[in-house]
Amino acid sequence: MNGTAPLQSRFLVRRGSIDWMVYDRELKGPAQLKTDGRFAEKLTKEQAEHVKQTLTDSLTMQAGSGSAFLRH
Repeated sequence: MNGTAPLQSRFLVRRGSIDWMVYDRELKGPAQLKTDGRFAEKLTKEQAEHVKQTLTDSLTMQAGSGSAFLRH
């Protein structure tokens, strides 16, 4: 054990008022699928899980290519 806390995922699936959404901890609100695109809200749980995985994979690929962040 190296004494560092595990990193929290930037995105998480959470229940909205009636449907599911992907919450972006950095933006402190619904994740945006692309710059000036629609928000990841009013989804089924399965759709939200898929969007979360896609956004997380996109961040991982960007980090591997040397980019510090992904714009949403």
